[in-house]
Amino acid sequence: MGDQQRCTPEWVFRRYQAIRERLPSARFAGEAVLADDLGDIVDSHDVFVFDSFGVLNVGDTPIPGASARVDMLRQAGKRVVVLTNAATGPLASLPAKYARLGFDFESHEIISSRELLRNALTGYDPSWRWGVAAPPEAQIDELGVNASLLCADAALFSQCDGFILLSSKSWSTELQASLEAAVRDQPRPVLVGNPDLAAPRENGLSFEPGTFAHDLQDATQVAPEFFGKPFGNAFGMVLARFARSVPRNRIAMVGDTLHTDILGGASAGLSTVLVTQRGILHSLDLDACLEQSGIIPNYIIPHI
Repeated sequence: MGDQQRCTPEWVFRRYQAIRERLPSARFAGEAVLADDLGDIVDSHDVFVFDSFGVLNVGDTPIPGASARVDMLRQAGKRVVVLTNAATGPLASLPAKYARLGFDFESHEIISSRELLRNALTGYDPSWRWGVAAPPEAQIDELGVNASLLCADAALFSQCDGFILLSSKSWSTELQASLEAAVRDQPRPVLVGNPDLAAPRENGLSFEPGTFAHDLQDATQVAPEFFGKPFGNAFGMVLARFARSVPRNRIAMVGDTLHTDILGGASAGLSTVLVTQRGILHSLDLDACLEQSGIIPNYIIPHI
């Protein structure tokens, strides 16, 4: 989908900066502390919240040493959680997905933006028909609503009461144009199950639903509702599990993206750890990115 030449780290950073006013605000400490890995800060934190892409895996490939680090944290008595914006896969499939990557996360240790969106759908009229951007394997019946996969049939767009951007897989410029035309003609709710603009994969960066949601807002002035990092609904679920027993500054959000993981974690009052070796920022001038964005993590490490 889209002009694949533009999905570069430079483009992603510039686009995040361009939509910054649509993202949460946060206050940041002074300079980041440089560390070798999470072993350097294990004693000062009780909970480690991991982004997935760029931290634990790149596409369907696990990052070397990541599984061993998670095991080390468990052995040290730390609690671990995955907080992922990847929303294509059904919720029931997530433990098996991570098992294939070499991790032993149980279902209660995985918080998915798809789950946040599904919970929000219960607040809408159950008779509504939703048009969903997703491939067939996304199993959208799991969302618990009357939903149809968006396709080339333009008539379908006019029949929907609302739209869900769940996955960018199988999305196209033609479908994006049909969505924009439908929303421009008749504004309707647009829910986004993955706020990311891009994700690191084995062969480069992929466009993610956040890109198309912000393009939609630019074209129609209809503001989508986002579920996942960096927005408060994602971190609210983390805090609901731990805040009563663990001080926020002893919960570490570990991620590879300034405008999602680090901004969102800081907005929620968590400690933040930027991982630089495999994610979207790895080929950029990090000091320049920090200065231009003003988003400063508490710690910077090359890998976990």
